[in-house]
This record gives sequence, structure tokens and C-alpha cells, in this order.
Amino acid sequence: MTNRPHSLLSFALLAVALTATAPAQAAPDPGKRDCIKDAKVLCADEMRTFSRKKVQACLIAKIEKTSPTCHATMLKLKAEHDAGTAVKH
Repeated sequence: MTNRPHSLLSFALLAVALTATAPAQAAPDPGKRDCIKDAKVLCADEMRTFSRKKVQACLIAKIEKTSPTCHATMLKLKAEHDAGTAVKH
């Protein structure tokens, strides 16, 4: 279980990264919560890189395997990226 602290850190960093674009007043987005769950299963290698862009790219590449709420969130992020309106951090 030596990877457990690293996995928890990866999970925490991804949670922060996925919620960083939300306005401070907004309620937690269920799609982002579901995406974290999906990323842990579908994109474990990308999560270990601590790269939000890599995790998002992985989830978009595997969008058909994501939960319905994460699917909608990834479609929105992809549309924003394609339109050039994605928030840069």
C-alpha cells in the first residue's frame, strides 16, 4: 500500500484542478465529481502525472465509457476548447 498516499494526493489535486474553473458562488458540479470517479478508473496513469490537461484529454478520448454526468461535462469542456474559450491556468 505504498502508493496510497500518492493516490490520495493525485485524487486531491485532480479534484482541485477540475473545480478550479467554477465560480466561487457556484454549487459543486456533480459532473466534475463523477469525472473524478471516472478518471480514477479510466485514466489512472494520467492522474499520476498531476496534469489536468492530460486527464481531461484522456476522459475525452474515453468519453463513451464515462458516466452520463461526466460525459456531459467533458462535452462542454471539449466544446469550450474547440471554440477557443477554455480557461487557461
